[in-house]
Amino acid sequence: MAIMHPNKIPEVYHAYSEVKFFNACKEQLSDKYHVFYSVRWYSTNNGVREDSECDFLIFNPDYGFLCVEVKGGTGMRVEDGVWYLVDRDGERKLKRSPYDQAEQSMRFFKKYYEEEVESQFPGVFGCAVAYPNYCINTPITTGSPLETTIDLNDMDTLQKRIIEIFRYFRGAKRGGSTFLSPDAQKKFISVVNKRIALSISAGALIQDKERELLEINRTQDTVIDLLAHYPRAFIVGGAGTGKTWIGIKKLLRCVKGGGKALYLCYNKALAEAVGEIVSDSRVDCFNMDALAYSLLREKAASAPEHHGSKEYSNLISELPFLDKYDLVVVDEGQDFSEDWAFAANLLLKEDGSLYVFYDENQNIFSRSFGEKFFIDEPPFVLRYNIRNTANIYRYTQEQTNLGMDTIANQIEGVEPDYRKFTRRAQAVAFIDSVINKLVNKEGVAPEKIVILSNRKKGNSILNETMMVGGHAIHEERTKQDGDSIAYRTIQGFKGLESDVIIYINHTYKNEPKTDGVRATLYTAQTRARFYLYVLDYEEIGRV
Repeated sequence: MAIMHPNKIPEVYHAYSEVKFFNACKEQLSDKYHVFYSVRWYSTNNGVREDSECDFLIFNPDYGFLCVEVKGGTGMRVEDGVWYLVDRDGERKLKRSPYDQAEQSMRFFKKYYEEEVESQFPGVFGCAVAYPNYCINTPITTGSPLETTIDLNDMDTLQKRIIEIFRYFRGAKRGGSTFLSPDAQKKFISVVNKRIALSISAGALIQDKERELLEINRTQDTVIDLLAHYPRAFIVGGAGTGKTWIGIKKLLRCVKGGGKALYLCYNKALAEAVGEIVSDSRVDCFNMDALAYSLLREKAASAPEHHGSKEYSNLISELPFLDKYDLVVVDEGQDFSEDWAFAANLLLKEDGSLYVFYDENQNIFSRSFGEKFFIDEPPFVLRYNIRNTANIYRYTQEQTNLGMDTIANQIEGVEPDYRKFTRRAQAVAFIDSVINKLVNKEGVAPEKIVILSNRKKGNSILNETMMVGGHAIHEERTKQDGDSIAYRTIQGFKGLESDVIIYINHTYKNEPKTDGVRATLYTAQTRARFYLYVLDYEEIGRV
């Protein structure tokens, strides 16, 4: 059985002919094949962007790759150079020959591979057109050879037919004839997955993810309905399991019913982001320190500290009047001290509801928070990661041994890119080249990229760097302009996410991977939705 990317496609969203060809590939091709479905790509000619799509990219390590265009209907005809697809409803004019379209995809991916790895593609590369619903006995035109045509007669012996096409192109000397090395195989699969992951505007990855999110949303609604029967509850889940979104939906349901709600978290940026999403005057969104300052004013500054967090509960309890809430949602609860947990209770009406969302894998501050929420019921558990591609989440599990009870989603993407540096100039040059390529060659918007680090910028390898990849670095929490690259610390970015994360992990030689280090790494890497770079910058010794 072939390795499919994605593993399955819902028939309701796709043409019958493509579903038929997809299933034939999956069932008939051996497990050495990788088959990529609906890979979007674009090129720029004379400043004009041209968008296209490869229906199927079939990779066989014994040969190379084929780009296959699939056409449905009941027939095909050409008149005066114009192609028409015939179906039961009549005829539909095509923009161009499907053979030309397949060849354009073939040439794009060959060039794309060679630019990415800076080496010639070592195998066979070719293209074909498939008509799964009917037979093609003679060439439709001179530019549509039967040697590169797959029709109904081939659908039961698809692997044999694909090998014949590979051999045809090998004979045409379009590529080599040697077996692709394991390294070349890995590079090609990674390059194609990268193309999928970076097809931000219209790529199949994004489309499939949005469809999956619709299904997850239904699951979330079920959880929300269950929570209605529990006035107090813990909801536990690994990174990317939708905790924040469930909390947001609870807030919206509360105000829709005429109530007043409070959203609390550790991270100021997360509180601001949730406030923008909810956008309702009956919902207050604060991080704990901001809430304390809004209630206590100047007294907050003099609050005593314990284990790195200020204690506010005694001061809040002494206030003569408290505006209490029908609902309190605590997000990223693992960041709360016991005092903060107690303070959250002080703001809840006697008959109000309290929901605490947390992930012990992200407890980078090693805080104890549970008992002071006064929740006796066992937690609701969220099992499915819906934020990260499967590649990113599996990689994070392997590197940290955390989040092992969370199930990665089925959306495959590009493998994370790990690099280790001991020289600052090399690390900065790499970051510069990555951002330049992402923005200028891949069409990724700068605001989709976040440089994340375990240090503030002034104490990092980018302390003297103002521009990366031709774009200014933006490290303020205020909204950045569309042309800058955000720099954030892990502590300041908890609970948030970005399509592309470049994580700079400042470390020391032979530094042990403690529980705190693993939790930090887990938190950082799971911020990436589609593409992840990890840079270990190893310093000689502590400064």
